[in-house]
Amino acid sequence: MSFIFDEKAFRKESEEFYSTYPEDVSDIEKGLDERYRENNVSAMVQKKWTYETVSRSCDVKIFRYCPFYSEIITGRERNSVAGAFPPIPGLGCWALRTHYPVAEFDEWRKPYVDKDLIFAEMMTDHSHHYADVEYVLNVGFERIREKAREAQPADREEEEFLDAVISACDAAILVGERFSEKAGEMLEIEEDPAVRENLQRIQKTACRVPRYPAETFYEALCSVWFTRELCTSMEGSGFAVMGHYDRLLEPYYEQDIKNGTLTEEEAQELIDCMMLITDARWKHVSATSGTNASVVIGGCDEEGSLIFNDVTKMILNTFLKYETSSPKLQVRISHGHPDEFIKKTAQIAALGRNTLTILNDDVLIEAHHKAGKEVCDCRLYLAGGCQEPVLSNECNSRAFMYLNLPQFLNAVLFPDEFELWERENIEPGKTDGVSDFTELYDHVIYNFSRFMDALAGHYRRFEQIWSEINPMPLFSATMKECIDRKKDITKGGARYNSSSFSLVGIGTFIDSLFAIKKAVFDSGIFSMEEMKECIRSDFKDREETRLYLLNKIPKYGQSDPELEDFTVRVFHDLAEHSSGMPNARGGYFEASLFAFFFYDVLKDRTWATADGRHFGSRISRGCNPCETTQGVDIASLLYSLKKIDFTDYPGVAVSYMEMPAAKTRCEEGIFADILRAFIHCGGSALDFNVVDKEQLLRAKEDPESYRNLIVRVCGYSAPFISLSEDLQDEVIQRTMRTS
Repeated sequence: MSFIFDEKAFRKESEEFYSTYPEDVSDIEKGLDERYRENNVSAMVQKKWTYETVSRSCDVKIFRYCPFYSEIITGRERNSVAGAFPPIPGLGCWALRTHYPVAEFDEWRKPYVDKDLIFAEMMTDHSHHYADVEYVLNVGFERIREKAREAQPADREEEEFLDAVISACDAAILVGERFSEKAGEMLEIEEDPAVRENLQRIQKTACRVPRYPAETFYEALCSVWFTRELCTSMEGSGFAVMGHYDRLLEPYYEQDIKNGTLTEEEAQELIDCMMLITDARWKHVSATSGTNASVVIGGCDEEGSLIFNDVTKMILNTFLKYETSSPKLQVRISHGHPDEFIKKTAQIAALGRNTLTILNDDVLIEAHHKAGKEVCDCRLYLAGGCQEPVLSNECNSRAFMYLNLPQFLNAVLFPDEFELWERENIEPGKTDGVSDFTELYDHVIYNFSRFMDALAGHYRRFEQIWSEINPMPLFSATMKECIDRKKDITKGGARYNSSSFSLVGIGTFIDSLFAIKKAVFDSGIFSMEEMKECIRSDFKDREETRLYLLNKIPKYGQSDPELEDFTVRVFHDLAEHSSGMPNARGGYFEASLFAFFFYDVLKDRTWATADGRHFGSRISRGCNPCETTQGVDIASLLYSLKKIDFTDYPGVAVSYMEMPAAKTRCEEGIFADILRAFIHCGGSALDFNVVDKEQLLRAKEDPESYRNLIVRVCGYSAPFISLSEDLQDEVIQRTMRTS
């Protein structure tokens, strides 16, 4: 049998089906509610019931033009391939909904959210997990079920966990059998020869994969996809990371090619279809974020051998061929990767599809190793849904709490107006009356450290609540260590259990501190009280002062030796004091400069800052300089990274680079040079946004003519016309910087 991907037919079929979502499953949920009212059981038992109910009662959908199977009709919304908190519709979130909202969390966060000091919708990360599809690929759910049955529980908690894992494996096996049966039913009436081949594949395969280990390239694709989607459907959480596909799939591809059971052309068609599934499901609407689905390629294996193979090339070919904003392509590159890999990646960047993230292996592997993880495990890191790294055997809680650094600095300068110090019972280091800038800076960092400790203390409790309201034994079944330890993923069952608070606006933070240093302490142009009054009043009647601070004092990203040394110090100090606090799962917090779009969200109530920024204006993105900083071109942006040690940031530090679209048509070599320079300068992660100001303005006026214009918003990409007007204007504003 051979497979030829009919993209148009598949997209049409997907659109017709998903346009009916969400399906009504209220009768099934009512049955679960009634059962729960009659039985006082733990959330672990609730999850067991969920698996049993979904696998037996929910219909399964097979797409005629797709050879893969995964869609279980659980009442999920169409746009629900990743995030699941607050609880989204669908039976997967049933257990979570019975315990939501959590008053303790909502009451604690409200004063800080109201002042844009933090953004915190989630008690822990419910959106960016990685189910270890490789473990299922190699072992299968049948053997995982046997291991759970063989384990000897020591108490009631372990017994309930292992029992739920067994039910999760039962459900996975049963759902596979139901897909096989459905394919058989469809074959009875299907006449199209190509569709019949798809159905025959599914009928033959779904009853055994991923119940058992995969044996072929096609089966391997089915296994990794089915496992990830099953967790998304049934766990009440998001599984953004699809997997390290070229590393996982290459052995199966080589074997099938050697055996003559697969051709290069058919393998490419299968990869094409797989890469477009999430985009076909997703409906881009105004102000939405992306799917968070991400596929990882490149990098290395656990021995450190570089990955660049035929599967890598096929995945790159798919992204060259199709206009898609999902999945995101996460490319791991190091100084040792061949020019062919760099050039092919540069081709993707030059297209202006803006779905690409570059991850620097030389930095990120060492960053996780420095954090106390075995280097062989660090070499197998993945990333997603935006750029945040996670090891394959790690439950990494990240991208769930964002701290607004510029607003935090204002809270230090104006302690009586932000109330956080009283609420957290912290005696802050005072900035009034300090004798020099060193003393002021030390107090700022001291206060930052104390606040980080306080936040970690709160989130230790919130993570304990996570295990009480939404344990995830199916997710745990994909992690070998969880069954060995007889412990759920939410309790610390994985080998590594990390957390990260995301720091937002470091460029604005650096510029504000340096402005205070130069204007108040070094030159004495203003007193500290005058500076504080300017901030408090949003520079009312002090426009000349504001322009001086904005334009006459060097800014991060510009060439100034003193500022460069200060920048290195700030990056190091923030990393040191946002790392090392214990979490509730036996792991530790790790430094992160992943900002998503909260540089925009957190601006509205952020006071003016000492760098001359107005109240409500945007703060800096990722680890970038501020958007208003003059003279920051590609070279200076890359150079600004060179002295900073990004191995201090296992949670990633993202650089964003705007490129003028007009230069990309025949100059792919520019992108290749940028990739090499980024690796050489020691950057952590890099996102391109290849845009043309005039084209974006036309798209605002005539959206229907620019439906395929994709822009990088931050950690996700989306059609430009799907963005809110505010975000559209923000993307346009970036193009005004000198390139």
